[in-house]
Amino acid sequence: KYQRFVTFSHLPEKATIRIFNLAGVLVRTIEKSTPGQFQRWDLANESGLPVASGLYIAYITMPDVGDTKIVKLSIIQERQILDRF
Repeated sequence: KYQRFVTFSHLPEKATIRIFNLAGVLVRTIEKSTPGQFQRWDLANESGLPVASGLYIAYITMPDVGDTKIVKLSIIQERQILDRF
């Protein structure tokens, strides 16, 4: 039920992923500081609640490489019944 995620790949050891909705509101900030190229987003916002279906923009900053990337995401969630409010 709660095993939904998006995996970002081809990342350096240190990266910051900021996820915005189309209104420009920051939904989640993820700090990556692990070796390996992958980082998961559990499709939750900063409060731990699942995000809504829709379009999102991930702004990825990679300071060691000196580069930034912008990735567009389309999230389609199944119908959810929250067990916490």
